[in-house]
Amino acid sequence: MLQKFREGIQSNMSKLELIIAEYVSNAEVHASKCEELITEQGLADALEYCQNHKIDPPQCSLTAKSSNAVNLRANAKRMLSEIKWWSRRLEIKAVQDFEMAKIKSGQTSSFISEEAYEYQQNKRVK
Repeated sequence: MLQKFREGIQSNMSKLELIIAEYVSNAEVHASKCEELITEQGLADALEYCQNHKIDPPQCSLTAKSSNAVNLRANAKRMLSEIKWWSRRLEIKAVQDFEMAKIKSGQTSSFISEEAYEYQQNKRVK
């Protein structure tokens, strides 16, 4: 019964929404991995992990000694360990990848595909 419920939900989702759901489903894995990297190896490795996954990491200096730099590093550690932070970044990445695929395949002649436009409009309404 649960499987039929999921299939019903998925049949109402656009291709873009399915791609976003797939990307965002990995947020907890990425947050846990970053938390592990920060604890065992340090912030630099967690920032590199982001870059390796084509996600822009939080901006902070790894060497500056000012109180602002210390705060930025603390915020970066917190963000990298948060599922919500990863979910937002993965959603953005999914939309960007979807749009790039549309552009490369010639399926959109505009600066935004119809699917992405509809997704953004629906997101604003919610």
